[in-house]
Amino acid sequence: MKSPANPHDRFFKAVFSREDVAADFLRHHLPADIASLLLPDSLTIRKDSFVDQALNEHYSDLLYSVSLHNGHPGFVYVLFEHKSYPEPRIALDLLRYLVQIWNQLIKSGHHGPLPVILPIVIYHGRQKWSIGREFNTLFDAPPELAPYLPNFRYVLTDLDAHTDDGLRGQVVLRTALLVMKYIFRDELRERLSGILKLLQELAEQPTGLDYLYTMLRYLAHGTDKLSRSELASTVERIFTRGNHIMSTIAAEWIQEGRQEGRQEGRQEGRQEGLQEGRQEECIALVTRLLRRKFGIHPELGPLLVQLHTVPVEKLEDLAEAMFDWADVSELTEWLRVHGAKA
Repeated sequence: MKSPANPHDRFFKAVFSREDVAADFLRHHLPADIASLLLPDSLTIRKDSFVDQALNEHYSDLLYSVSLHNGHPGFVYVLFEHKSYPEPRIALDLLRYLVQIWNQLIKSGHHGPLPVILPIVIYHGRQKWSIGREFNTLFDAPPELAPYLPNFRYVLTDLDAHTDDGLRGQVVLRTALLVMKYIFRDELRERLSGILKLLQELAEQPTGLDYLYTMLRYLAHGTDKLSRSELASTVERIFTRGNHIMSTIAAEWIQEGRQEGRQEGRQEGRQEGLQEGRQEECIALVTRLLRRKFGIHPELGPLLVQLHTVPVEKLEDLAEAMFDWADVSELTEWLRVHGAKA
């Protein structure tokens, strides 16, 4: 099944559109001389989007206004580069965005000096970032022409260049950066437990639980280094409400599989909708949740076999319904009503 478009882009936007997270990043991950000029607590997100439509599939643009210590307004522009390789001409893209921002401000009635815009690139690809951070490195010109070339520098945060301890901040920022750092790496499987444990306390709060769901969706769609079964097992082991959390996530996976299967069925002229392999994965997830809930029970084994008679569109309902059950007999009754395929 094809993953949703741009899972890296979606995760970054979900996290960094929170003003508290963006402010936390400014406190901990800017050069000291720049950080000393800014007042992170004054940060306000701007809803304007300045990224060209042609580039929307590759970039997230998030623009913030932030006050300076001298009282003048400034802007911090955060651009996320989510490809798995460095972009040689990212400085050219940044220049285009900077000019678009300034032009938009002028059109909206801005007078006086233009505001400073600080471009920040957060990179988490596999390859080392070895691209120059100044715009004039794009030119091959004699020194005599250097004064006539446009130039600026962007801030680069290369997550792979930081140790895990070096990715500082409050728990949301830190775990987001850690997951992004390892999302393409084989070490993700062994690092995941430590990352999720940082969220144990936060997950007991409604907003924290929402963030955990966001991260789990990213892990489900953004990497091939971790199976969904491994992800489910880790969540159930670490969190007190792990079974409930995975019931919700499993229901979403089943719904995604159902929709994808219908789309593939239309495209290929097939009537069955879901591919058999996807259906088996959904059954495996529901089976895991049921075993987790009821443990070793003499009646459970035969009932699990009957899951193969459940229409795939009903598996989503089952994943949600089981959370309220107290006894295996309720599963028996549910299968009696919903088990037979049409």
